[in-house]
Amino acid sequence: MSIEVLDQSPDTKRLIVQFQIAKSDSETRRCQSLIAEVYYKKLGITFSETQFDPDAKIELYPHRYLMGLVNEELVACMGLYLHNTNPERYGKVTEQEIDQLLLEAGAANRYSGKYIRELSKFVVKDEWRKQGIGKLLMGASHSKDFIHLEENQSKPHLLVSCANVSIFKYFSDTLDIHTRTIKPVPFFKIHEFYRADHEPMENRLTIPDMDIPSQWYNAKLPGEYEIENQN
Repeated sequence: MSIEVLDQSPDTKRLIVQFQIAKSDSETRRCQSLIAEVYYKKLGITFSETQFDPDAKIELYPHRYLMGLVNEELVACMGLYLHNTNPERYGKVTEQEIDQLLLEAGAANRYSGKYIRELSKFVVKDEWRKQGIGKLLMGASHSKDFIHLEENQSKPHLLVSCANVSIFKYFSDTLDIHTRTIKPVPFFKIHEFYRADHEPMENRLTIPDMDIPSQWYNAKLPGEYEIENQN
């Protein structure tokens, strides 16, 4: 699958990015290491396998990872929480609140607020930023191959997320991935460096077969993407 990030010119260089789900323990550790490095350096957040403390700025590691590779180098990754999502832990989002949104959207017969997952801990190495990799990673991470993990589709999972409103707007505008507001996120110390004073931080819901364009939802993993960037 080829994506042209910028118009082609004589100075254009091509970049091939491979997206694949981390399968082995070593691949999982590579993703955890990259996430921990970036989050500590930029936000002062540390990670644990078993406990979280928003006031001490300790986060839980995600349960699954999507890797972004260039020539086998891990340059970006996205985490997936299978349970204990941030909107549940920090945002106090309830099953009933999600079920109400499903009812309003006409999707209550296919989904339940009991079955939710969260895409989170989205990182790109500094030296690989502003080349279009992050945008592609966000799109590819919405593939059903990743969010449903080839499980029994009789109980498909919803996606929840929490972020600044501008982040949701950016990915909606560039990737056409829709999100539905659940409610604001309360303030915690763990959010102090990326929560903006001038805009709210929100919990949001994504209904996969309604809100994710087929280009992303049906994308196969592993998959290769070609980026064209100007030098």
